Amino acid sequence: MVAVSVDAARAAREEAQRLRLDSRGLRVAVQQNLRLATAGKERAEAATARVSGVVPVASPWSRLEWLREVDDLSRVLVLVD
Repeated sequence: MVAVSVDAARAAREEAQRLRLDSRGLRVAVQQNLRLATAGKERAEAATARVSGVVPVASPWSRLEWLREVDDLSRVLVLVD
C-alpha cells in the first residue's frame, strides 16, 4: 500500500513539473506572438494614416482615440489676384 502511494506521488510530481515546463514554454510563445502582432498592427495603422490623411487624435473627455481627417491634404490652394 505504501509503495503504491509513493509511486503515485512521484508520478504526480513528475507530471506537475512537466506541466509547469510546458505552460512556461506556451506563455513565452504567446508573449512573443503578442509583441509581433502589436508591432504589425501599429505599422499597418501608421501606413493607413499616412495614405488616407487621417490622424488619430485623443478625445478631450476620455482616453479614446478618434480619427480626424487632415484638411490640409484634402483642399487645393488657389491663388486669387
